[in-house]
Amino acid sequence: MEAVRIRVNAPQVIHESIDGEVIIINLASGNYYSTKGSGAEGWGVIEQSPGLTSRDLADALAAHFHVTSTDIEEPVAAFVSELTAEGLVVEAAEAAVVPVAPVVANGASHDFAAPLLEKYTDMQDLVLLDPVHEVDETGWPQPRPETAVGGPGA
Repeated sequence: MEAVRIRVNAPQVIHESIDGEVIIINLASGNYYSTKGSGAEGWGVIEQSPGLTSRDLADALAAHFHVTSTDIEEPVAAFVSELTAEGLVVEAAEAAVVPVAPVVANGASHDFAAPLLEKYTDMQDLVLLDPVHEVDETGWPQPRPETAVGGPGA
């Protein structure tokens, strides 16, 4: 059986990384999510390498955490399954055209812990009523023109 290749479900799914935590919003369901540690690092790899497999993700995280990919393959596959079930990632049309992005260290090195996706539904009605404005195919957030690199005041 061939491994499923995944990508972030943009533009339906938007995300932002803040101090080692990734906040993810599914605009179709109104749910939002939080992931930290290996989950945040894994999300970054998925974002930068559309078309990777769960095994590719385990390999990237294993290299970062200095463990074998077979040791973390099961929790990483469970994390990817949860992301898929929540509609945050979907099957990619083709394999990644770039090598799988390496995990970028955010601060001190730490031990691997199974990725955890926390789900919140308390703002579901508000998100569905008034989703983030002007989301295009590149996703969100987009810098304001005056704050873009090389823009006025740069």
